[in-house]
Amino acid sequence: MEHNEQEQRNGAAKEFQESLDQLQNLLEENQTEEKPEKDLQIGNNSQKPANQKSPKFDLAEWEDAMADIDQYFESKNEQTQQSDGT
Repeated sequence: MEHNEQEQRNGAAKEFQESLDQLQNLLEENQTEEKPEKDLQIGNNSQKPANQKSPKFDLAEWEDAMADIDQYFESKNEQTQQSDGT
């Protein structure tokens, strides 16, 4: 029984890590897309400084990432309930 629980934990950990990697890739892509805009701000003093500019994110990508995280926590909760005998 412990072997099965360990496999489930490993699978959940792997899925969670993949979700985190996906989120990191999205953040890195977003930073890469913003660099040209920051370069344009240097010549225009009327705009907010680059560090005060809010980042642009694709809502669908965030929703996908959150769904992955929710799925991870749900499976983790189910595993806990099964191991408790509930």
